[in-house]
Amino acid sequence: MFGLYPAGPDWVQHFNATSSARDVQQLLVKHAGFTAGLFHQPYGPARGAVIAVRHGFVVMVHEDNASEVELVVAPDVEMTNLLWSHSNGYASQWSPRELKALTACDSWEQLLKLAGTRFRAACTALERAIDGSIVPVATAPVDPVIAAPFPDDDDVPWLPSDYLHDAPVGEGIPCDR
Repeated sequence: MFGLYPAGPDWVQHFNATSSARDVQQLLVKHAGFTAGLFHQPYGPARGAVIAVRHGFVVMVHEDNASEVELVVAPDVEMTNLLWSHSNGYASQWSPRELKALTACDSWEQLLKLAGTRFRAACTALERAIDGSIVPVATAPVDPVIAAPFPDDDDVPWLPSDYLHDAPVGEGIPCDR
C-alpha cells in the first residue's frame, strides 16, 4: 500500500488495474502525452515507483509484478514542495519571481488552479488507460522541411573542412617536447 505524500491527501488518487504496469505505461506514453518513468522511487522505498510523468504529476506503481496492479497519481517532488509550502503557511518563502520561474504562474491562485486541472487530467488519462477507452492525443503535423534529412547531415558544419583530416606526425617523437 502507498504511504502518505507531503502534498496531502487531496493531491493523491488511487487506482487498481488488471493489466501490467508496463502496459499502462505504454498507453500513457503513446496516447496521453506522458513521458515514460524510470521506475525510480522519489518518495522512498515502498511508496511507489514512477512509470509516467506529465506536467508536474507522476503515475506510480506500488508493485510492478503483482496480479492486481495498484497505481497512484500524485504530484512530482517539485510540485509537492510547492503545494506543501502553500498548504502549511510557507507560501511566502517563494517570491513572485521564483514562482514565475518555477511554474510560469504569476500567483499562487493561478498555480493551484493549473495544478488542479493538470491533476484531474492525469487521473482521467490513467483511468482511461486502465479501462481501455484512452484515445490518442492530437499531435501537430510533422513539418516536411524539418523532418527531411539533408544530404550532408553527417558533416559537422561548424568545423573547418580540414579539421577532421589526419595531420602527418613523425613516428617516435617524444610527447614532452
